[in-house]
Amino acid sequence: MPPRFSYRLLASTFVLFLSITNVAHSMSKVENYRTTLRVMSTSDVHGQMLNYDYFSGEEVAQQGLVKTATLIAQARAEQPLAILVENGDLIQGSALADYAVAEFPVATKTHPIIQALNHLNYDVANLGNHEFNFGLDYLAATYRDAAFPVLASNLELSAATAAALKSEWLDIAWIERQVKLPQTTQSIPLKIAVIGVAPPQIMQWDQHHLKGKADVLPMVSSTQKRVQRAREQGADVVILAAHTGMPKQTSDPEDSEQTGWLLAGIAGIDAMLLGHQHEVFPGSNVYDQLPDVDSTAGVVRGVATVQPGIYGSHLGIIDLELAYSATSGWQVVGTSSSTRAVTAATPVDTQLAKHLQSAHAATLRFMQQPIGTTEQPLSYKTARWQPSSAVQFVQRAQLWQARQLIAASQLEQLPILSAAAPFDAAFSADETATEIAAGPLTRGAIGDLYRYPNTLDIVQLNGAQIKDWLEMSATAFSQVQENADPQDCWQALNQEFPHYNFDMLLGLDYTIDSTAAVGHRIKDLRFAGKQVAASQLFYVATNNYRANGGGDFPHLDGTNTVIRGADMLADVLLKYIGNLPQGQYTEELENHWQVIGCGGRI
Repeated sequence: MPPRFSYRLLASTFVLFLSITNVAHSMSKVENYRTTLRVMSTSDVHGQMLNYDYFSGEEVAQQGLVKTATLIAQARAEQPLAILVENGDLIQGSALADYAVAEFPVATKTHPIIQALNHLNYDVANLGNHEFNFGLDYLAATYRDAAFPVLASNLELSAATAAALKSEWLDIAWIERQVKLPQTTQSIPLKIAVIGVAPPQIMQWDQHHLKGKADVLPMVSSTQKRVQRAREQGADVVILAAHTGMPKQTSDPEDSEQTGWLLAGIAGIDAMLLGHQHEVFPGSNVYDQLPDVDSTAGVVRGVATVQPGIYGSHLGIIDLELAYSATSGWQVVGTSSSTRAVTAATPVDTQLAKHLQSAHAATLRFMQQPIGTTEQPLSYKTARWQPSSAVQFVQRAQLWQARQLIAASQLEQLPILSAAAPFDAAFSADETATEIAAGPLTRGAIGDLYRYPNTLDIVQLNGAQIKDWLEMSATAFSQVQENADPQDCWQALNQEFPHYNFDMLLGLDYTIDSTAAVGHRIKDLRFAGKQVAASQLFYVATNNYRANGGGDFPHLDGTNTVIRGADMLADVLLKYIGNLPQGQYTEELENHWQVIGCGGRI
């Protein structure tokens, strides 16, 4: 008798067949699955949360994290598999940031800038050099409530400092995403490692905060170790957030501060995020002389790279095309880099703006605090070609503080000079720059004159070394032909030379000859009417950035510093005004240097 036919068995077999087929089909999809990981980057925001200039009282069309936030939302909507990285110099550089340092109770409340990053769901933040400007205690308190990991991969804290701060700054931040396969219930984990480094020159620039408490190691060797460890620990993707740029206008890639080109040569890095130099890459041609740099595609030595400008002007985007197979896991099979610019038409993220309203209102009150008066207008506008009333205001405040510090020390008595540079000058009479009218002075006006959190240092140098200093400063002028058309004099202004590196030394009389070759431009250098001898000794009051090597000026690497002040120079300016009779600044402009060339003076 033939066996009875079983419909139940047939049905079960059919279901099993479908299950096996579906599994095989799903595995086939896994074997051939591709997706895109979007890496977004901000850097050098410098506390510019709002698109607002606290000094002019006007909106700024192309800056502010409230506008960058709109680009972030748009980029996330286009590609949901994404991470957002902040790459340093976040908490310094704006009036709002100054208010937070001076008055916000950061020890007990969440810093408004960190509130903004939490609101925008940042995945990780790397510390830049300016994060250390206010000391480690303030830094730890600022990032205490961050809802994201904080990177400092080449920072080593002493055991005592680490215990006292109770802060966990990581050398590798791990981010995991579950990548869901379409039309299935399956997902594949994607393990992302982010490494973050910053320039070791922090130990010079902020040694008064860091000496004996921390060390900042070289970026290249620190990154090599972390990348190797990340790969050993199973990273599918390795992203380097490097708060550094690359050497500009040169084919020489060797630089201990701007190490991006060198870092790109480390095996195992899938994407590199740069900063520090405030450039926009891809898009800038300042790196084109370096080998294997594609400034159009955004590739450095084969590594997809971005650098997103300054003040939230751009969002850096790297799209990593990923392929998955069960045998080899995730692989990066393609990349593309781009930056998106904030424009006048970019709408403000209204929700973020609401979060910042309280801090904005407090900053406005902070900036309006009266602190004295000035009989003279204070202007940086023409500081690139003639003595400046605003520069001399800063120089005189530095001299006032330096005399007190030297008097309280055991140092021998020497002549004291004062070095300062403009921060917001112009390259022509048509450009705008910081100008403060005669009359009442507010805290905001002082902040406009001195926007950096530097402290006062005093260096001891001889006449020959001071001449070298001024020769370096004279790089602010390109060489011109003798007796050229006076209209061509403006071409002598070297626009590649930053305003903040054009130091003038009050206390000396001298001439800058723009027709002479580099290194031979400083003429008729005099002190008290007499020629300065090469061996004559002076003290020079300057900022700690310059005294400790900032700008690569000769003889200024910290070894000639004899006194390090503790007060930020903006506070020195405030104290200087407060100690003048009736808080009134009455000094007139001293024309102690001039530029010659083009048949006469510029």
